Amino acid sequence: MAANKLEKALYGPSLVEVILGAILGLLVGVLVACVYLVFRPVQTVPAMPKEPLRNVVYYIPGVDSNAKGKSWQAKHQQFLAGGRVSLVEDELNEWASSLKMPTAAAPAAPAKPAKPAKPGEKPEPPKAPAPDGFVIPSKPNFRIANGKLQIGMQCTLNWYGVMTDVTLQATGGLQKDGDAFVFVPETVYLGSCPLHLLPMIPGLLISHISAYEPVADDFKAAWAKLTDVKIEGSTLKLAGP
Repeated sequence: MAANKLEKALYGPSLVEVILGAILGLLVGVLVACVYLVFRPVQTVPAMPKEPLRNVVYYIPGVDSNAKGKSWQAKHQQFLAGGRVSLVEDELNEWASSLKMPTAAAPAAPAKPAKPAKPGEKPEPPKAPAPDGFVIPSKPNFRIANGKLQIGMQCTLNWYGVMTDVTLQATGGLQKDGDAFVFVPETVYLGSCPLHLLPMIPGLLISHISAYEPVADDFKAAWAKLTDVKIEGSTLKLAGP
């Protein structure tokens, strides 16, 4: 032990120690930079500025028009029946507005027991506990541009009851993975942090958010039967069996 200390005093740290120290320093720096970028707000704009500011992340929400999106109900039934359906972002966003997403208004709490039912009344079902994930999504917003599908939403970061809202946006396409089509992002931003530059993180985040999807079983069954999915212009085209 004394010899090792004397050797370090004379010759300094070994090459292995220098490399490990450099790697740890780099990882800490990347972590600090990611945390800073996650909490740096994005600029929500109706269209990309002619001269975008450097180092600013922009978020362009998809159009959400109730008048144009009313046709989604008929197309939804057509989709469940296995027909071919063409959807614009107004219809996608009208469908998204019908989803009952979890809320993050309070930290997670145990489910409360149901109140005793009065004679002749049905018992009250127990209330579900508040979601307790690290990233809690809200209703998605869809945008179709340049042959790509953008999915954006406001997410709540839940750190042991301390909550803050950030913007999540992912842009990519739909590809077949096994027997079903899945969304494959090319870029993923959480706040201003480009998560797509980090290995494995985008996939883990999307898998975590997918667990919150309140999609009906009949919709999942119809989606699993799709034979083709493509984007043409500003339209998403779904083809059933």
